[in-house]
Amino acid sequence: MFNNIILKRMNDTTGKEIERIRVPLTYGPKEKYVTRLQSDPDLTRPVQAILPRMSFEIDGISYDPGRKQNSLLRNATANTAYRAASQYMGVPYDLSFTLEIYAKNTDDGTQIVEQILPYFTPDYTVTINSVPEMGFLKDIPIILNSVNQSVQYEGNYDSVRYINWTLNFTVKGYYYGPVQTPKIIRKVITNIWNDPELVRGYITKINTGSGSGTFKIDDVVYQGDNYLTATAFGRVNEWNATNGRLVIGATQGRFDTNNTIRAVSSNASYNIASFDATPIKLASIEIVPDPLDAEPGDDFGYTTTITEWPDTEDV
Repeated sequence: MFNNIILKRMNDTTGKEIERIRVPLTYGPKEKYVTRLQSDPDLTRPVQAILPRMSFEIDGISYDPGRKQNSLLRNATANTAYRAASQYMGVPYDLSFTLEIYAKNTDDGTQIVEQILPYFTPDYTVTINSVPEMGFLKDIPIILNSVNQSVQYEGNYDSVRYINWTLNFTVKGYYYGPVQTPKIIRKVITNIWNDPELVRGYITKINTGSGSGTFKIDDVVYQGDNYLTATAFGRVNEWNATNGRLVIGATQGRFDTNNTIRAVSSNASYNIASFDATPIKLASIEIVPDPLDAEPGDDFGYTTTITEWPDTEDV
């Protein structure tokens, strides 16, 4: 921001430019440069040889909760064909720094200040590539808080040793954690099961006790005295007369032990010794890139395949 401050010196008589100086900028505290300016007690070294110049110093860092974002948010970008680069959002901090301007005369000092102040109203925003591995740009506001001038005299008020301008700034910056490179997710599968609280659509495996008759596949069985007042019912998927194992699907209601289960068509009737109700899969959703060989950063779409019950019953 302050690397290209140019100072022009003009001829007082003709008004023509006689000298052009690029004001040097270095990092260091004010006290260091004041010491250098005052380290020539015999006045054998001309001050003009080292002035004008500028120095800056970071003098404070504080957390800014007002710019805090969700801690789980991430930035992501393509890294390789099979991996992406990801990073958690930056943590907001305010960095305060001071810019010191040293000049031999008032004209030099005001020329430098006049090249800085017009850009701050009172903030100036710069766009930076804060994390090159991620490849995203971030706008960073820089706020000018105050401007102060002081004049250091050479013993009396008629002889000026140097003029000092102090500009205080605040940078609304961020600190970032490490960049991670997780593998690319190339297939997403979502299985939807029925709600266990509703007890609907279960595959119910019933161990029958005493009874008679034969259950037929796809026949409707129910629990209770008759079908119209049944407390639970379902459709026969499997019947094994040898071990008394009955498997029914599309269950409605809840079956209870020590109750009788009956078939609508065959009129088979058995006592429920025990049962195991297992929820069934209602739908399976699979999403893959289109095309399948798409790489991170490519312009690609998605192919969605949905399989619904009863096709998913045995999946």
